[in-house]
Amino acid sequence: MQLSVPLWGAAPLYETDAAPDRRQTGIVPYALGGANDFTIPVCEASNNRLGGQVDKPVIEYYPVRSERFFLGLEGTDGTRPTLDLSGTGYIDGEEVDIRYVVGPKGKDMRITSREIIRTRTENGEHWETKGSPIAIRQALEGKIMSQAAQGKWVKTEKGEIITLENLDRILQEATREHVNPSVLMKLEFERIWTWRFFAKLALAAGHYFFGEDFSRSDRAAALRKAMNASRFEDITLPGAVIYPDIESLPRQFQLFKLKAFHTIVVTHGQPRILMVSLFGWLDACIGLDEIKDGCTTMRPGNLEVVGIELPTRKWARYSIEDYVKVRLERERNTSSRPERP
Repeated sequence: MQLSVPLWGAAPLYETDAAPDRRQTGIVPYALGGANDFTIPVCEASNNRLGGQVDKPVIEYYPVRSERFFLGLEGTDGTRPTLDLSGTGYIDGEEVDIRYVVGPKGKDMRITSREIIRTRTENGEHWETKGSPIAIRQALEGKIMSQAAQGKWVKTEKGEIITLENLDRILQEATREHVNPSVLMKLEFERIWTWRFFAKLALAAGHYFFGEDFSRSDRAAALRKAMNASRFEDITLPGAVIYPDIESLPRQFQLFKLKAFHTIVVTHGQPRILMVSLFGWLDACIGLDEIKDGCTTMRPGNLEVVGIELPTRKWARYSIEDYVKVRLERERNTSSRPERP
């Protein structure tokens, strides 16, 4: 019987030849700019589950989605990201819901909320409508058809009978446009999102650099527990520093923060340390060995760097000396480009 170690499966720790189908998956998710050949083998079912539960909240987090949009980083299905600026606005002193999405094919901005004030009159029911023309049209379509089934009709205030055929014209005549209303967005973020995400990335990187011995280790078990945690309080990773709580990152970490670039650094000393900077600001520093509180004895050892250029997804493994050369060259090229409007 041949044994293989699942990177992030449920118990039992080992899998046999009868294990579920396995596939190659990116250490950095493809939607974030990961490379197709910077991968490890994982259980397909577990990978699909964790892609939705662990990766997706970070991928959809607004600042990350913005990076994906401006860099044109497609998802695994080839879909290009959109920039969702939807929120609430105020028109004539009233709060309204506004959809504002920028995509590869242009902009879509419209009011999505609707309000219908119904008043009983001698001749039936009077409607006063406000909001999205699309939402109002749907409501009027239903009203027109229900009235027609009873042999009745719907009229405008001027007495014109409204039908499905002239509805669009009447709505267009009655619609007022408001140019550039302000939009108030509410950005949601939970710390557990990045802790679970980087625990998953640390498991993948540890397996890639150190193999199955790492995947069998107690530290890997702790990372799996963090990755599957349902509450932030259940995560225990002493010594870990993960976005947004990155004030305590050492000053030397700045060397690995580069705009439009993913940098993954592994130290081969004791304890082994993983340092990650995605896009130059989504950062984490995690021990691949147990780090006890108050630990002061650390031997860095050799440093190995993986860099992924964006948006090309071109990646390479570097020594620290070669990485510094690549960084300096990229900084020179970036500084010579015009600023993005």
